[in-house]
Amino acid sequence: MNSTGATRPDPEAASAALRSSKAAEAAARRPRALPGWFPAVQGLLCAGGFTALGLSMADSGGKGLLIAVALICLAGLLGASWLGMHHGGVAPWFAPRGTRSSRLSWGLPAVPIAVGLLALIPYGMTGGLVGFGVTAGVATCVQGFRRQAQAQKTS
Repeated sequence: MNSTGATRPDPEAASAALRSSKAAEAAARRPRALPGWFPAVQGLLCAGGFTALGLSMADSGGKGLLIAVALICLAGLLGASWLGMHHGGVAPWFAPRGTRSSRLSWGLPAVPIAVGLLALIPYGMTGGLVGFGVTAGVATCVQGFRRQAQAQKTS
Protein backbone atom coordinates (compact mmCIF):
# COMPACT_ATOMS: atom_id res chain seq x y z
CA MET A 1 0.00 0.00 0.00
CA ASN A 2 1.10 3.55 -0.61
CA SER A 3 0.32 6.67 1.45
CA THR A 4 -3.19 6.99 -0.04
CA GLY A 5 -4.15 3.45 0.82
CA ALA A 6 -4.17 2.24 -2.79
CA THR A 7 -2.15 -0.74 -3.83
CA ARG A 8 0.57 -0.52 -6.43
CA PRO A 9 -0.07 -2.14 -9.81
CA ASP A 10 1.92 -5.24 -10.48
CA PRO A 11 4.86 -4.94 -12.94
CA GLU A 12 2.97 -6.73 -15.72
CA ALA A 13 0.04 -4.29 -15.56
CA ALA A 14 2.37 -1.31 -15.48
CA SER A 15 4.31 -2.68 -18.44
CA ALA A 16 1.08 -3.27 -20.40
CA ALA A 17 -0.12 0.27 -19.67
CA LEU A 18 3.21 1.69 -20.82
CA ARG A 19 3.12 -0.36 -24.05
CA SER A 20 -0.45 0.78 -24.70
CA SER A 21 0.51 4.40 -24.12
CA LYS A 22 3.50 4.18 -26.49
CA ALA A 23 1.38 2.50 -29.17
CA ALA A 24 -1.26 5.24 -28.92
CA GLU A 25 1.40 7.95 -29.16
CA ALA A 26 3.01 6.31 -32.20
CA ALA A 27 -0.39 6.02 -33.91
CA ALA A 28 -1.15 9.68 -33.21
CA ARG A 29 2.20 10.84 -34.59
CA ARG A 30 1.84 8.82 -37.80
CA PRO A 31 0.54 11.25 -40.44
CA ARG A 32 -2.47 10.25 -42.47
CA ALA A 33 -2.70 11.23 -46.12
CA LEU A 34 -5.22 13.82 -47.22
CA PRO A 35 -6.97 13.46 -50.59
CA GLY A 36 -4.64 13.92 -53.59
CA TRP A 37 -6.35 17.14 -54.70
CA PHE A 38 -6.10 18.82 -51.29
CA PRO A 39 -2.65 20.51 -51.63
CA ALA A 40 -3.51 21.90 -55.07
CA VAL A 41 -6.82 23.33 -53.86
CA GLN A 42 -5.17 24.84 -50.80
CA GLY A 43 -2.45 26.43 -52.98
CA LEU A 44 -4.98 27.79 -55.47
CA LEU A 45 -7.12 29.27 -52.70
CA CYS A 46 -4.06 31.01 -51.24
CA ALA A 47 -2.84 32.31 -54.59
CA GLY A 48 -6.32 33.35 -55.71
CA GLY A 49 -7.17 35.11 -52.47
CA PHE A 50 -4.04 37.23 -52.17
CA THR A 51 -3.84 37.91 -55.92
CA ALA A 52 -7.45 39.11 -55.98
CA LEU A 53 -6.79 41.23 -52.91
CA GLY A 54 -3.75 42.79 -54.57
CA LEU A 55 -5.54 43.41 -57.86
CA SER A 56 -8.44 45.04 -56.01
CA MET A 57 -6.02 47.77 -54.94
CA ALA A 58 -5.19 48.61 -58.55
CA ASP A 59 -7.33 51.12 -60.39
CA SER A 60 -9.90 48.83 -61.90
CA GLY A 61 -13.66 48.76 -62.22
CA GLY A 62 -14.24 45.42 -60.51
CA LYS A 63 -12.95 46.24 -57.02
CA GLY A 64 -16.04 44.93 -55.26
CA LEU A 65 -15.98 41.65 -57.15
CA LEU A 66 -12.25 41.19 -56.57
CA ILE A 67 -12.65 41.85 -52.84
CA ALA A 68 -15.52 39.35 -52.69
CA VAL A 69 -13.42 36.74 -54.52
CA ALA A 70 -10.49 37.44 -52.16
CA LEU A 71 -12.67 37.03 -49.07
CA ILE A 72 -14.21 33.79 -50.35
CA CYS A 73 -10.81 32.34 -51.30
CA LEU A 74 -9.15 33.36 -48.04
CA ALA A 75 -12.07 32.04 -45.97
CA GLY A 76 -11.80 28.79 -47.93
CA LEU A 77 -8.04 28.75 -47.27
CA LEU A 78 -8.63 29.11 -43.53
CA GLY A 79 -11.18 26.30 -43.63
CA ALA A 80 -8.89 24.05 -45.66
CA SER A 81 -5.99 24.80 -43.31
CA TRP A 82 -8.13 23.93 -40.31
CA LEU A 83 -9.22 20.66 -41.94
CA GLY A 84 -5.62 19.81 -42.81
CA MET A 85 -4.37 20.48 -39.30
CA HIS A 86 -7.18 18.57 -37.63
CA HIS A 87 -7.15 15.64 -40.04
CA GLY A 88 -5.62 13.42 -37.44
CA GLY A 89 -2.65 12.70 -35.28
CA VAL A 90 -0.33 14.97 -33.40
CA ALA A 91 1.34 17.47 -35.71
CA PRO A 92 4.56 19.01 -34.44
CA TRP A 93 5.09 22.57 -35.66
CA PHE A 94 8.54 21.94 -37.04
CA ALA A 95 10.69 18.93 -37.85
CA PRO A 96 13.67 18.11 -35.61
CA ARG A 97 16.60 20.51 -36.01
CA GLY A 98 19.41 19.57 -38.35
CA THR A 99 17.25 17.68 -40.86
CA ARG A 100 16.49 18.74 -44.42
CA SER A 101 12.81 18.87 -43.51
CA SER A 102 13.61 21.24 -40.64
CA ARG A 103 15.29 23.73 -42.97
CA LEU A 104 12.36 23.57 -45.37
CA SER A 105 9.80 24.02 -42.61
CA TRP A 106 11.58 27.16 -41.39
CA GLY A 107 12.79 28.55 -44.73
CA LEU A 108 9.92 27.89 -47.11
CA PRO A 109 7.41 30.17 -45.32
CA ALA A 110 9.92 33.05 -45.53
CA VAL A 111 10.13 32.87 -49.34
CA PRO A 112 6.64 34.35 -50.06
CA ILE A 113 7.28 37.14 -47.57
CA ALA A 114 10.59 37.98 -49.25
CA VAL A 115 9.06 37.88 -52.74
CA GLY A 116 6.16 40.06 -51.59
CA LEU A 117 8.51 42.61 -50.06
CA LEU A 118 10.70 42.68 -53.17
CA ALA A 119 7.66 43.15 -55.42
CA LEU A 120 6.40 45.87 -53.08
CA ILE A 121 9.35 48.11 -53.94
CA PRO A 122 8.73 48.60 -57.68
CA TYR A 123 5.00 47.78 -57.88
CA GLY A 124 3.56 49.01 -54.60
CA MET A 125 1.00 47.20 -52.47
CA THR A 126 -0.68 45.63 -55.50
CA GLY A 127 2.54 43.99 -56.67
CA GLY A 128 3.49 43.01 -53.14
CA LEU A 129 0.21 41.19 -52.51
CA VAL A 130 0.19 39.55 -55.95
CA GLY A 131 3.82 38.42 -55.54
CA PHE A 132 3.13 37.17 -52.03
CA GLY A 133 -0.08 35.42 -53.09
CA VAL A 134 1.34 33.54 -56.05
CA THR A 135 4.49 32.51 -54.17
CA ALA A 136 2.55 31.53 -51.04
CA GLY A 137 0.15 29.48 -53.17
CA VAL A 138 3.04 27.60 -54.78
CA ALA A 139 4.76 27.10 -51.40
CA THR A 140 1.52 25.84 -49.83
CA CYS A 141 1.05 23.40 -52.69
CA VAL A 142 4.66 22.16 -52.46
CA GLN A 143 4.43 21.68 -48.69
CA GLY A 144 1.11 19.87 -49.02
CA PHE A 145 2.39 17.44 -51.63
CA ARG A 146 5.57 16.88 -49.56
CA ARG A 147 3.53 16.09 -46.43
CA GLN A 148 1.29 13.82 -48.46
CA ALA A 149 4.28 11.89 -49.81
CA GLN A 150 5.67 11.50 -46.26
CA ALA A 151 2.31 10.25 -45.01
CA GLN A 152 2.08 7.66 -47.78
CA LYS A 153 5.67 6.58 -47.14
CA THR A 154 5.06 5.98 -43.42
CA SER A 155 1.68 4.27 -43.75
